Amino acid sequence: MSQRPDTAPEKDRKDCNRQDAAADCTGIPGPDRMLASPGPGFGRAPLAEGGTDKAVFMRCDLSLDLFAPNQPISPYLVDWRQAFADLDPAASAPAALVFDRGPYPPVIERLRLPLSPDAQGKRLIELYLSALVNNVVCTAGAKRATLAAAPGLDPGILAAVRSNLLLHPDSFSDMSLYFLHRLIESVFGEGLVIDAAAGLLLEQVPGSGRAAGSDAAAPLRPGLALAINIGQHLTSWGLVRLTADGGCQVMDLTRRKTCPGEAHCCLTEAIGGIVAAARRSLGPAAAAVEAVGIAVAATVLDGMVRPVAEFGLFAACPNAALGGAAEAIRQVVAQAFPGRPGVVINDARAQALFAYHHGGGRQAVGGGHLLTVRLGACPCVHVLDANGHSAPGFDEYGWLVTRACPSRPGATLFSTPRMPLSHYGVAMAAHELGLLTRYGLGIEEAIPFFHGRLTGPDARAAREAAGVYAILGAHLAMLAAEIHRTRPIGAVLVPGSRANRLDVAAFAAMRAGFEAFALGRPLVPQGIELLLIEDASAEAGLVGAARAALSPD
Repeated sequence: MSQRPDTAPEKDRKDCNRQDAAADCTGIPGPDRMLASPGPGFGRAPLAEGGTDKAVFMRCDLSLDLFAPNQPISPYLVDWRQAFADLDPAASAPAALVFDRGPYPPVIERLRLPLSPDAQGKRLIELYLSALVNNVVCTAGAKRATLAAAPGLDPGILAAVRSNLLLHPDSFSDMSLYFLHRLIESVFGEGLVIDAAAGLLLEQVPGSGRAAGSDAAAPLRPGLALAINIGQHLTSWGLVRLTADGGCQVMDLTRRKTCPGEAHCCLTEAIGGIVAAARRSLGPAAAAVEAVGIAVAATVLDGMVRPVAEFGLFAACPNAALGGAAEAIRQVVAQAFPGRPGVVINDARAQALFAYHHGGGRQAVGGGHLLTVRLGACPCVHVLDANGHSAPGFDEYGWLVTRACPSRPGATLFSTPRMPLSHYGVAMAAHELGLLTRYGLGIEEAIPFFHGRLTGPDARAAREAAGVYAILGAHLAMLAAEIHRTRPIGAVLVPGSRANRLDVAAFAAMRAGFEAFALGRPLVPQGIELLLIEDASAEAGLVGAARAALSPD
């Protein structure tokens, strides 16, 4: 893995870190400098100076013009999208990004680009196009991204996009792009290519079917399934009974470390022990199992797990074990439960299936899509259409960039939902407001501390804590805005967690933050259902895996 290049001369680093120099660091720097972005969490002092109300207000301040010279630039990608969409047709030209996804339908991103941009405008275009390519690749998958622009594109801009995504991927976002590159190679047999169309007329670019609907939901097959949910750190299993009236029951729930006694293991080699332990724990009840559903924290395409070397559950795998992962899982299930079907799905999709079929999602979405977000050790994100089906292609929403990052030594260009929409979100939001320092809190102490203040008798403390949770809601709105453009969202469901104290009170504060961020931002879904599925986080993945096994699409 290449080392991150030096991002700024020493004197510029000092200037950008001075408490009184924020006004000198608000422009878009060149490729040798990281993006400088004022706003929540950026600038010269903690937002706690103005309290949590000030923090939410700053998230909703839409007074800044993205293209105005000598003006601060919004850190939110949704504002960038709006600014590019609002370009004057007389001073801009149409363009399109065409994504070749091999056996899957192509994805088209249509946009406008400013004519004759100045240096800051070129830098904005470079970063914006990089973000668009990244977000399509991680949510849909692609082996080639081709830019068609009229009257043409400055070759320096295309070179910068390639540099961001291909040459220096460790500097692009806070989720390593090396994972996506290796996944692309695994799925398509070749690396990602980014190029420009030579002489391709925009009129020849086909329309995008990105939000096309699918067939009706598969009918429920009532029965008893063994469900196994394999996470990066913890694995759980249990018997799940689905009934003809749509009910579900989880029995004999067991949890253990995924890799007992080890920091990392190879799932290809560990899967036999996991399934054998699950079968032993069931005792005589194993004979009644009709199907086996396995949810796994890894990419799953067309029912096959797609391992990526050096990452996640396959970090410790020798090369020989990577290619045989899908077959190893199939054989282990067939040997432990002969004659019974086994299905493997992504863990986020399992959570979404539970939310859709058993958490009110089907009723809430109307004709739109369902976004499900679980705030676990990492954000567990998935989208289902109105009939409960996943779109074909990748579903690595953790790599979806939502916010530009500030200019500081070693910083990445963009941030993702990785931290703010995970177990660490409360601590991150509190740190952003200067509250961890104020109260002398460690990261793991943040959740019980602020939840206690949120639900306690002190109105002022509750208001401050609500502002912390509101920041999580704002990040949820950023995520929803990126998805909503191509998969119109009808509802957002969040499985609640007793361990993370994500309950009615915490979610109400998150909803307020979501709605505050959405004000004045038409690209954020408006008036949709935002629902909490109370205390569902622990069992949702198991129920979803069982549903996939008993009623496969």
